[in-house]
Amino acid sequence: ILYGMISHITFGVSNAAKMPANYVWLDLHTFQHQIMVIFEKFFFFVGLNLVRQYALNVSWRKQVLAGSLLVLFFNSLYFIIIFDVWRNSWFYIFTDVSALFMYTLNFLASHACMVEVAEPGYEAITYSLITTATNAVSPLSAVISYQLLAFFPLLNDQESIATDTPEVRSQFASLQALVMLINVSSLLSLPLLPRQKKETRELVAKGEMSKFWGSFVIFSALTFLCYSTIVTYVTVKYHDVYGCMKILGGGGCAADESSFMALGLVTCIFAYCYGVNFYLSYLPIFTGERKFSWAMFY
Repeated sequence: ILYGMISHITFGVSNAAKMPANYVWLDLHTFQHQIMVIFEKFFFFVGLNLVRQYALNVSWRKQVLAGSLLVLFFNSLYFIIIFDVWRNSWFYIFTDVSALFMYTLNFLASHACMVEVAEPGYEAITYSLITTATNAVSPLSAVISYQLLAFFPLLNDQESIATDTPEVRSQFASLQALVMLINVSSLLSLPLLPRQKKETRELVAKGEMSKFWGSFVIFSALTFLCYSTIVTYVTVKYHDVYGCMKILGGGGCAADESSFMALGLVTCIFAYCYGVNFYLSYLPIFTGERKFSWAMFY
């Protein structure tokens, strides 16, 4: 569960300036956007079936590693659009859809272990807990994505992006690189994920339990769920009034709206992700309890 929450937060961060840039740089139409959404669902379905047929016994860490690196590769192709090497809406659709196909690997790998850890009679509640915990962190990724724009003022509005000056391109490239760096940092949490069914069963067979970490996981999941529920309710029911607030993942309701609370939230999120992962995965290496090995990541 911790792996799912941490990896989904960091890998879910995106370039919030990309959507307005697509409309002014690529003249992306609503029709093309809907075609892209349809293709994404289709490739997600194809990816699920390919993994089911050919990769069920492949290490989950290897699946996540391969999927993440391929997603980063396709995301890096956006630099071709940023620097006006080739600006074509169908080229963007191809790279975006291809990236989603690789997201499928990450989704399956992070959820496959729930089959092994669920005790007989508790399969449904175990599935619900894991999926709820991982899905509830999506608004946190959105908050981070929008707050990164605070460091790149030329990307805060569509009119500024439309000027397409060297400064705009430079800031856009920097933001894209920063987002990709945060995404790749999600791989640091791979040691929290069992490699495959056998290793998961061995961990369960050991019978090791921790009241603290059990309570910590439940508290984390409930906290993220409460925040996600509040964000969903407020942004839907009071969209015109509060939907644009930065603390709720919006771009800001006014030009002078303070970013203090949102940036504080982002700081807490990063501290949670990297702090918990460091404590569980890397602190034992520094204390000599474990030895570092690249095999930790595959």
